[in-house]
Amino acid sequence: MPKIVSNAALAARASAVIPGGHLSPSRRLGHPYVFVRASGAHLYDADGNAHVDFHCGFGANVLGHCHPAVAARIREVGDRIDLVGAGMMDLEVEAAEALVAAIPCAEQVAFCSSGSEATYHALRLARAATGRTKIIKFQGGYHGWHDYVAMNVQSAAGAIGDYDPISAGILADAARHTIVLRYNDAEAVEACLKARGHEVAAIIIEPIAHNVGSVIADRAFLEALRRMTREHGVVLIFDEVITGFRHALGGYQSLVGVTPDLATFGKAAASGYPLGLVAGRRDLLERVGRGGDGAVFMGGTFNGTPASLAALLATLDELRKPDTYRRLFELGDYLRRQLDGIFQRTGVEAQAAGFGSVWLPYFFKGDYRCYEDLLANDDRLDLAFRQAMVARRYISQPLPLKRLYLSLSHTRALVDEALDDMETILRDLARAPKAKPALV
Repeated sequence: MPKIVSNAALAARASAVIPGGHLSPSRRLGHPYVFVRASGAHLYDADGNAHVDFHCGFGANVLGHCHPAVAARIREVGDRIDLVGAGMMDLEVEAAEALVAAIPCAEQVAFCSSGSEATYHALRLARAATGRTKIIKFQGGYHGWHDYVAMNVQSAAGAIGDYDPISAGILADAARHTIVLRYNDAEAVEACLKARGHEVAAIIIEPIAHNVGSVIADRAFLEALRRMTREHGVVLIFDEVITGFRHALGGYQSLVGVTPDLATFGKAAASGYPLGLVAGRRDLLERVGRGGDGAVFMGGTFNGTPASLAALLATLDELRKPDTYRRLFELGDYLRRQLDGIFQRTGVEAQAAGFGSVWLPYFFKGDYRCYEDLLANDDRLDLAFRQAMVARRYISQPLPLKRLYLSLSHTRALVDEALDDMETILRDLARAPKAKPALV
């Protein structure tokens, strides 16, 4: 007898064999949507429903799902080579050369399989090069799952200023080597480095804090970090796992004009195929390629797999086209302008935020330069809006402050249709009593 394939049936099967029925809580939608096909800007579930994807694989799908140029390059490579794990491949050389040519800080690059691995390796490199143990991160920044940085992301007000891990089981002895400071606060960084600079190996920062929406680092702040890290012999790391390739071929560093010592990339680099990389100064990265004293181990069976490198090369080819980023930025700017108009018409206290193809609503009015400013957000209204969007089959994380994405496959017509639904949702929310929505 054939198995029943439906959203409900597959969700029930998942709950029996996958913890929580999802690969992580961040993937829960509050509906038993089980996706079986993806194309362009759409996802298709097991019941045959089409969904507009504003999640884009956490931002990885900058071109859109199953892009034909990416699929063709992967097929071509797959017909001639698979995982080798010894020596070199022509694909590694070609990919590294393309990245060095594109990224301002890149004198060399080293491949891994995810953004979290990339930030882990970058911090290890910094510690090896400086002989120091402390690192500085900023409240609201997320740099992966590893113990040294998995803390103080979307903290409650009462937890700011204290150690606030994102998971049970994080080693407190590792966390004590991490100093958490306020984003965009150069004076706090300067005071810390004057007092403890001899202990600090690295400062790691998202140049746009997209993990709490879209808080942009002031250029003056990044320039101050660059100056102070040079003065104190600290390695400056830009975490461009989200910003890299989505906002510019050379990463956000190429737009802001501040060049870090190391930068980490992932997500959009390979259009949804697993790939991470560390790019940066030759003297730092050469430690990965040698043995003996001072060498840094950066192993991984699946580092630089042929399919992922093929996807990277095909993605770079598409991103190099003259109108790529113009289209992404124009559509993002259009969506944000129209969304702000909807807020004005409905009387909802909110504002459109974002940069380029990243967008979201903040449910408060006023400026924001650091995570602490985001505590003004009306999380109840934010959550209700996002849940209503998912119910109408617009896919994103139904969690307050989380970013949404556009891809090159999204069209003005698709965005206009979504904006009409957003206006309907916001009018309903403006009229509704302030009941607290259930967490998904």
